[in-house]
Amino acid sequence: MDIEKCRALLCAVEKNNLSEAASELGYTPSGISRMMATLESEMGLKLLIRNRRGITPTRECKDLLPAIREVVRSGDRLEQEVSEIGGAITGDVEIATAYSSYYKLLSGIIRDFGRLYPGIRVGIQEGRSSLLMRGIEDRSLDFCVISKRSGTCEWIPLFDDEMIAWVPDDHPAVSKKKFRIRDFSEEPFITIYPGRETDTSIVFEKHGVVPNTKHTTSDTYAAYSMVEAGLGVTVVNALYADLWHGKVKALPLEPRVSIPIGIAVTKKDSISPAAKRFRDFAVVRLQKLTESI
Repeated sequence: MDIEKCRALLCAVEKNNLSEAASELGYTPSGISRMMATLESEMGLKLLIRNRRGITPTRECKDLLPAIREVVRSGDRLEQEVSEIGGAITGDVEIATAYSSYYKLLSGIIRDFGRLYPGIRVGIQEGRSSLLMRGIEDRSLDFCVISKRSGTCEWIPLFDDEMIAWVPDDHPAVSKKKFRIRDFSEEPFITIYPGRETDTSIVFEKHGVVPNTKHTTSDTYAAYSMVEAGLGVTVVNALYADLWHGKVKALPLEPRVSIPIGIAVTKKDSISPAAKRFRDFAVVRLQKLTESI
């Protein structure tokens, strides 16, 4: 199977648009269209449905995506190993984090890694821990800093992060220096990433709490601003406690709750040479630098 056609298909599915995929990969729109038509002919299956908004993968295509990703990953690993035998160290590594407080640390690591391995490109993404774990499992990501989730990966623990309540600085709970978890069912609550699995939703499920959601957002700073405006309270990781300095107080929960934070990496038997080099370089530095957050 032609790896470049498979790579083009994955890019087209990710962007939901053939023209954008063509631009990303350096093809003309007509060229990538021919590639997809050829791939469909070779497989004997309809893979993409074209419409005014772009493209949509067929059910058969969705079923094949994990195998197609593995074909591309295997091809990339082979190319990297051949290059290393020839003396050239190249490759692509995709990393991600669920916590913006790690961007600075990861950026410094990428910079220093690039000085040692200029032929390896490192891309960085963001997202919720559950979403990023799926990226590790489907091989679209190589290395993530997330809270612990079930999945097939190598897990490297960093530390346990306490969950906290954000409340307006004039909230009655400030004088008590804590916020009872059960009170979230009564207080106006600001839900971050509504309907998605998050560290907060896991805590609430564990303690049998149904929050009194009054407002929703998919941005942590927006939630902070809403709390500061007196619209309600919310729960976040302590990693976010000191990022902003406004009229908001961070209070420990009662009972106290911590979430394991660590590094999820592609399993050792399937990690690419480039990703393994990044893993070996980054893990020790992250373990040391995490203490400074």
